Amino acid sequence: MKMKTVLSIVFSGALLAACSGGAGGGGAAKGPVSEARTTAFKTMMPEYSSMGKMVKGDETYDVEKFKAAAATFSENARKPFEHFASDPQGNGDALPAIWEKPAQFDAEREKFLAAVDDLNAKAQAGNLEEIKVAYGNVGASCKSCHDAFRQPK
Repeated sequence: MKMKTVLSIVFSGALLAACSGGAGGGGAAKGPVSEARTTAFKTMMPEYSSMGKMVKGDETYDVEKFKAAAATFSENARKPFEHFASDPQGNGDALPAIWEKPAQFDAEREKFLAAVDDLNAKAQAGNLEEIKVAYGNVGASCKSCHDAFRQPK
């Protein structure tokens, strides 16, 4: 396995641990829009986690299970972005830069969704080595956005 792939998988596992608390669970004030955003992020994590276990070899790679998880993840990954309005009652861990730099945020969102779609396409094709790379790219996209637009944990 290529070092880049190994690093991507390890990195993705760390991201999963950071993300599994949702998009804003660090104690910052949250209003209903922020809560909806957090819920939407939490909704997509079970499939990402399930895929991660197979990608890392913690579970046996089951082609059909992976295909279904990737398709569901692709669908659910879009939902959090329906809730990125600034919440006057509190934005949780979302930084003001989201609304101050909308073009940059939109670019990160599009990069993430492209990575998610690529993962889904690779999953449907069933080549585990290509899936591992695509899975790592999704994790790297999460980190890139979090680095710019989410309060550090």
